[in-house]
Amino acid sequence: MSIVERCEGLRKRIEERNALRKAHSDAAAYRNRSDELRQIANSLDSDFARIAVLKKALGQIQKPPVASAAEEVLNDFRSSLASNPTESGKDYGRLKRSLDKLARDASAAIDTALESVKRDLPTIEESFLKQVELVPGYAEQVARIRQERTSLLDGSDLRAKTADELETFLNKRQELRRLADKLDPEEFPKEVLDFFKAARKQGGAPLDKLTENVREWLAVRDQLKNVRVSVI
Repeated sequence: MSIVERCEGLRKRIEERNALRKAHSDAAAYRNRSDELRQIANSLDSDFARIAVLKKALGQIQKPPVASAAEEVLNDFRSSLASNPTESGKDYGRLKRSLDKLARDASAAIDTALESVKRDLPTIEESFLKQVELVPGYAEQVARIRQERTSLLDGSDLRAKTADELETFLNKRQELRRLADKLDPEEFPKEVLDFFKAARKQGGAPLDKLTENVREWLAVRDQLKNVRVSVI
Protein backbone atom coordinates (compact mmCIF):
# COMPACT_ATOMS: atom_id res chain seq x y z
CA MET A 1 0.00 0.00 0.00
CA SER A 2 1.41 3.36 -1.02
CA ILE A 3 1.90 6.29 1.32
CA VAL A 4 -0.90 8.18 -0.43
CA GLU A 5 -3.30 5.27 0.09
CA ARG A 6 -2.30 5.03 3.73
CA CYS A 7 -2.90 8.75 4.21
CA GLU A 8 -6.29 8.46 2.50
CA GLY A 9 -7.22 5.57 4.77
CA LEU A 10 -6.06 7.45 7.86
CA ARG A 11 -8.00 10.56 6.87
CA LYS A 12 -11.11 8.46 6.32
CA ARG A 13 -10.80 6.88 9.77
CA ILE A 14 -10.26 10.31 11.33
CA GLU A 15 -13.36 11.65 9.58
CA GLU A 16 -15.38 8.63 10.71
CA ARG A 17 -14.17 9.04 14.28
CA ASN A 18 -14.95 12.78 14.25
CA ALA A 19 -18.41 12.07 12.84
CA LEU A 20 -18.96 9.45 15.54
CA ARG A 21 -17.82 11.84 18.27
CA LYS A 22 -20.11 14.56 16.90
CA ALA A 23 -23.03 12.11 16.76
CA HIS A 24 -22.28 11.11 20.35
CA SER A 25 -22.14 14.76 21.41
CA ASP A 26 -25.38 15.55 19.54
CA ALA A 27 -27.10 12.54 21.13
CA ALA A 28 -26.03 13.69 24.60
CA ALA A 29 -27.37 17.18 23.86
CA TYR A 30 -30.69 15.73 22.66
CA ARG A 31 -30.94 13.61 25.80
CA ASN A 32 -30.33 16.67 27.97
CA ARG A 33 -32.96 18.63 26.09
CA SER A 34 -35.36 15.71 26.38
CA ASP A 35 -34.77 15.50 30.14
CA GLU A 36 -35.27 19.24 30.55
CA LEU A 37 -38.51 19.21 28.57
CA ARG A 38 -39.77 16.17 30.47
CA GLN A 39 -39.17 17.91 33.82
CA ILE A 40 -40.94 21.05 32.61
CA ALA A 41 -43.84 18.98 31.22
CA ASN A 42 -44.25 17.08 34.51
CA SER A 43 -44.19 20.33 36.47
CA LEU A 44 -46.75 21.92 34.13
CA ASP A 45 -49.00 18.85 34.37
CA SER A 46 -48.93 19.10 38.17
CA ASP A 47 -49.61 22.85 38.15
CA PHE A 48 -52.47 22.61 35.66
CA ALA A 49 -53.99 19.79 37.72
CA ARG A 50 -53.82 22.06 40.81
CA ILE A 51 -55.38 24.89 38.83
CA ALA A 52 -58.27 22.63 37.78
CA VAL A 53 -58.91 21.69 41.42
CA LEU A 54 -58.76 25.31 42.57
CA LYS A 55 -61.03 26.48 39.77
CA LYS A 56 -63.59 23.84 40.73
CA ALA A 57 -63.50 24.98 44.36
CA LEU A 58 -63.35 28.76 43.79
CA GLY A 59 -65.36 29.06 40.59
CA GLN A 60 -62.66 31.00 38.76
CA ILE A 61 -58.92 31.63 38.68
CA GLN A 62 -57.40 35.09 38.31
CA LYS A 63 -55.11 35.41 35.29
CA PRO A 64 -55.09 31.72 34.32
CA PRO A 65 -52.09 30.63 32.22
CA VAL A 66 -52.63 30.50 28.45
CA ALA A 67 -50.82 27.67 26.65
CA SER A 68 -51.57 28.66 23.04
CA ALA A 69 -48.31 30.60 22.53
CA ALA A 70 -46.21 27.75 23.92
CA GLU A 71 -48.07 25.24 21.75
CA GLU A 72 -47.27 27.30 18.65
CA VAL A 73 -43.56 27.42 19.52
CA LEU A 74 -43.64 23.69 20.25
CA ASN A 75 -45.02 22.97 16.78
CA ASP A 76 -42.23 25.09 15.24
CA PHE A 77 -39.64 23.14 17.20
CA ARG A 78 -41.11 19.82 16.08
CA SER A 79 -40.92 20.92 12.44
CA SER A 80 -37.34 22.11 12.88
CA LEU A 81 -36.36 18.89 14.62
CA ALA A 82 -37.86 16.79 11.83
CA SER A 83 -36.34 18.74 8.95
CA ASN A 84 -32.90 19.68 10.31
CA PRO A 85 -32.23 18.40 13.84
CA THR A 86 -28.65 19.65 13.96
CA GLU A 87 -29.85 23.24 13.45
CA SER A 88 -32.76 23.11 15.93
CA GLY A 89 -30.89 24.75 18.80
CA LYS A 90 -32.39 28.20 18.24
CA ASP A 91 -35.93 26.81 18.10
CA TYR A 92 -35.26 24.80 21.25
CA GLY A 93 -34.15 27.97 23.04
CA ARG A 94 -37.41 29.69 22.01
CA LEU A 95 -39.41 26.70 23.24
CA LYS A 96 -37.59 26.62 26.57
CA ARG A 97 -38.24 30.33 27.17
CA SER A 98 -41.89 29.95 26.20
CA LEU A 99 -42.41 26.98 28.52
CA ASP A 100 -40.61 28.75 31.37
CA LYS A 101 -42.97 31.70 30.97
CA LEU A 102 -45.97 29.37 30.96
CA ALA A 103 -44.67 27.73 34.15
CA ARG A 104 -44.24 31.13 35.84
CA ASP A 105 -47.77 32.17 34.84
CA ALA A 106 -49.19 28.90 36.17
CA SER A 107 -47.27 29.24 39.44
CA ALA A 108 -48.46 32.85 39.89
CA ALA A 109 -52.08 31.84 39.26
CA ILE A 110 -51.80 29.05 41.85
CA ASP A 111 -50.24 31.36 44.46
CA THR A 112 -53.00 33.94 43.97
CA ALA A 113 -55.71 31.27 44.27
CA LEU A 114 -54.12 29.78 47.39
CA GLU A 115 -54.01 33.20 49.04
CA SER A 116 -57.74 33.43 48.42
CA VAL A 117 -58.22 30.00 49.98
CA LYS A 118 -56.21 30.97 53.07
CA ARG A 119 -58.20 34.18 53.53
CA ASP A 120 -61.44 32.22 53.31
CA LEU A 121 -60.64 29.51 55.87
CA PRO A 122 -63.51 29.01 58.35
CA THR A 123 -62.66 30.47 61.75
CA ILE A 124 -64.32 29.25 64.92
CA GLU A 125 -63.27 30.66 68.26
CA GLU A 126 -62.31 27.95 70.73
CA SER A 127 -63.81 30.01 73.55
CA PHE A 128 -67.17 29.88 71.76
CA LEU A 129 -66.89 26.12 71.27
CA LYS A 130 -66.14 25.62 74.96
CA GLN A 131 -69.38 27.40 75.81
CA VAL A 132 -71.50 25.62 73.22
CA GLU A 133 -70.32 22.14 74.20
CA LEU A 134 -71.91 22.71 77.62
CA VAL A 135 -75.32 22.82 75.96
CA PRO A 136 -76.93 19.35 75.88
CA GLY A 137 -77.04 17.92 72.37
CA TYR A 138 -74.15 19.96 70.98
CA ALA A 139 -71.11 18.22 72.48
CA GLU A 140 -70.81 15.74 69.60
CA GLN A 141 -71.09 18.49 66.98
CA VAL A 142 -68.41 20.55 68.72
CA ALA A 143 -66.15 17.48 68.84
CA ARG A 144 -66.56 16.99 65.08
CA ILE A 145 -65.73 20.64 64.43
CA ARG A 146 -62.55 20.34 66.51
CA GLN A 147 -61.60 17.17 64.66
CA GLU A 148 -62.14 18.74 61.23
CA ARG A 149 -60.31 21.90 62.28
CA THR A 150 -57.30 19.94 63.49
CA SER A 151 -57.26 17.85 60.32
CA LEU A 152 -57.53 20.99 58.19
CA LEU A 153 -54.71 22.88 59.87
CA ASP A 154 -52.38 19.88 60.10
CA GLY A 155 -49.67 20.20 57.46
CA SER A 156 -51.17 23.30 55.89
CA ASP A 157 -48.34 24.00 53.41
CA LEU A 158 -50.79 24.27 50.52
CA ARG A 159 -48.14 25.01 47.88
CA ALA A 160 -46.47 21.65 48.51
CA LYS A 161 -49.67 19.65 48.09
CA THR A 162 -50.41 17.62 44.99
CA ALA A 163 -53.69 18.13 43.13
CA ASP A 164 -55.27 15.17 44.96
CA GLU A 165 -54.02 16.41 48.35
CA LEU A 166 -55.26 19.90 47.56
CA GLU A 167 -58.69 18.58 46.63
CA THR A 168 -58.85 16.65 49.91
CA PHE A 169 -57.91 19.82 51.80
CA LEU A 170 -60.60 21.86 50.04
CA ASN A 171 -63.21 19.21 50.75
CA LYS A 172 -62.27 19.31 54.45
CA ARG A 173 -62.52 23.09 54.38
CA GLN A 174 -66.02 22.83 52.94
CA GLU A 175 -67.04 20.27 55.57
CA LEU A 176 -65.71 22.49 58.35
CA ARG A 177 -67.65 25.44 56.97
CA ARG A 178 -70.81 23.34 56.82
CA LEU A 179 -70.39 22.35 60.46
CA ALA A 180 -69.48 25.87 61.52
CA ASP A 181 -72.53 27.35 59.81
CA LYS A 182 -74.72 25.16 62.00
CA LEU A 183 -73.31 26.87 65.09
CA ASP A 184 -74.57 30.40 64.54
CA PRO A 185 -73.45 32.51 67.53
CA GLU A 186 -76.77 34.34 67.39
CA GLU A 187 -78.50 31.03 68.16
CA PHE A 188 -76.79 30.95 71.57
CA PRO A 189 -77.67 34.10 73.56
CA LYS A 190 -75.37 34.99 76.44
CA GLU A 191 -78.13 34.23 78.96
CA VAL A 192 -78.41 30.67 77.61
CA LEU A 193 -74.66 30.07 77.69
CA ASP A 194 -74.42 31.51 81.21
CA PHE A 195 -77.25 29.22 82.35
CA PHE A 196 -75.59 26.04 81.07
CA LYS A 197 -72.20 27.12 82.36
CA ALA A 198 -73.70 27.57 85.84
CA ALA A 199 -75.60 24.29 85.52
CA ARG A 200 -72.31 22.41 85.22
CA LYS A 201 -71.15 23.62 88.61
CA GLN A 202 -71.79 21.65 91.77
CA GLY A 203 -75.34 22.30 92.94
CA GLY A 204 -76.47 23.44 89.50
CA ALA A 205 -77.56 26.86 88.28
CA PRO A 206 -79.40 29.22 90.62
CA LEU A 207 -83.04 29.89 89.76
CA ASP A 208 -82.38 33.48 88.70
CA LYS A 209 -80.32 32.11 85.79
CA LEU A 210 -83.47 30.49 84.40
CA THR A 211 -84.74 33.72 82.85
CA GLU A 212 -87.74 34.05 80.57
CA ASN A 213 -85.44 34.14 77.55
CA VAL A 214 -83.70 30.96 78.67
CA ARG A 215 -87.03 29.17 79.27
CA GLU A 216 -88.21 30.21 75.81
CA TRP A 217 -84.96 28.99 74.23
CA LEU A 218 -85.27 25.63 76.00
CA ALA A 219 -88.94 25.29 75.10
CA VAL A 220 -88.32 25.89 71.38
CA ARG A 221 -85.74 23.09 71.39
CA ASP A 222 -87.84 20.77 73.55
CA GLN A 223 -85.22 20.89 76.32
CA LEU A 224 -87.36 22.44 79.01
CA LYS A 225 -88.40 18.95 80.09
CA ASN A 226 -84.79 18.24 81.05
CA VAL A 227 -84.66 21.06 83.61
CA ARG A 228 -85.02 20.02 87.26
CA VAL A 229 -85.57 22.31 90.25
CA SER A 230 -83.94 21.33 93.54
CA VAL A 231 -84.57 23.00 96.87
CA ILE A 232 -81.56 23.07 99.14
